Amino acid sequence: MAKQNNTNVLTEEFLMDLFYTCMSNDYILAVVVQHIRTDYLPDRDFIALFKAIRKYYDEYQKAPSYSILRQMVDDKRSVANLLQDIYESANIIETEQILEQIENYIKQVRFQKIYKEVGELYNKSGHEEASKKLVEYSDWAQQFSLRSSEFVDVIDTFSIRFKENRQKHNATNRMAPITRFYIDELDARNDGRDLRTQLTCFMAPTGVGKSHIARWVGKCACQIDGLNVLHFQLEGSKEEVVNAYSASLVGCSTFRYETGTLRDADFAKMEAMLNEVSGKLFVKSYPKFNSHVSTIDIRNGIHDFKKRYGINPDLVIVDSIDLLIDASGRKYSENGERHKRIAVANDLKDLAADEQVWMVVTYQSTIENREWLNDEKNVLTEFNTAEAKGLARPLTHLITLNQSDRERKEHTMRLFVAKSRFFEKGEPFRIATDYDHEIFYDRVRTMNINKAGV
Repeated sequence: MAKQNNTNVLTEEFLMDLFYTCMSNDYILAVVVQHIRTDYLPDRDFIALFKAIRKYYDEYQKAPSYSILRQMVDDKRSVANLLQDIYESANIIETEQILEQIENYIKQVRFQKIYKEVGELYNKSGHEEASKKLVEYSDWAQQFSLRSSEFVDVIDTFSIRFKENRQKHNATNRMAPITRFYIDELDARNDGRDLRTQLTCFMAPTGVGKSHIARWVGKCACQIDGLNVLHFQLEGSKEEVVNAYSASLVGCSTFRYETGTLRDADFAKMEAMLNEVSGKLFVKSYPKFNSHVSTIDIRNGIHDFKKRYGINPDLVIVDSIDLLIDASGRKYSENGERHKRIAVANDLKDLAADEQVWMVVTYQSTIENREWLNDEKNVLTEFNTAEAKGLARPLTHLITLNQSDRERKEHTMRLFVAKSRFFEKGEPFRIATDYDHEIFYDRVRTMNINKAGV
């Protein structure tokens, strides 16, 4: 590609990401059309592509798709090749991050031009005129910003804010609905209601399977519905949860996966199966004995994930909220633990709404009385939390896992909806599990035991 005689250029790597982002983000494209000039660009191919994008935007006031752009530049082979490279290798950059980079670059370019002009003015007109030019730049640089400001000029930002609002509205409408727990009875009760912005808690005694159900929801959301899942693990090792997820995705034994004893032929089929998965599944694990993870860390983790990968999570899992502290930083006494748990739940409820995600969390019940648990007429409710009903108030759903010694041997349990904001709680219902293959909900066995009335 032929280079321009211009030292003030954006790097090609950033430009490729920028142009790729412009194809899906009308707001960023509006900013680029308004503020980027052709002399900022490194060569004729980038200039030709930029002019094509700008021409389409000026005519239709929206971003062109890849196929439309390809048609527009198809007669210029080198430009078409550049567009192909962008489509195949570039990444979408998060809005605030890309605005910051564009803003810094424009300031840098203006400064370099002013620096050159100041030198020429100093030689021609002396110190006073040169100083005025520097002051003008300084005033401009302090006021210029592409990002949100504490003070908003309503008139000057009218058009750009409208485009930003349209982009946000369109982005919200493009969000895939989240409607399933991936357990048939719960899905029937939910009846297609969107779970995005909701807070769901699975509660169980120790050893029953609250981590299993959290991973089951995460695995199915990614594999079946193509959703992006971000899992925060606060207990156990990173290897444990990652290996369990890996086994769950292909329905194999966790032990066989951990020890590398799967047959090569079977492993090749598993790899081929995962190539068909359109969703993303990421795990962030905290040190086992880290007792200072807060809801602020969860929020920052979501934002770091969005910045690093350029995608928004649809489902966020926290296993488990017993180990979280709230955002206030307040130190609670032993008697104040209930207030801390309620504050954590309120923080996560707000975070689910702010980030437009379904927040799924786990919690350990306080009852360990085996005699009471072995009576299969009993089920855990909100009164089996350390906070009594306080913890349940911020929750959309509180679903408990109940298992007697007999059920443990038979690999079954009873689920009970202790709270639901949008559907009736109903009666407890029995499901079958297959933990050997990381399957929380064994649909076939569940149907069989319910037909038999076990």
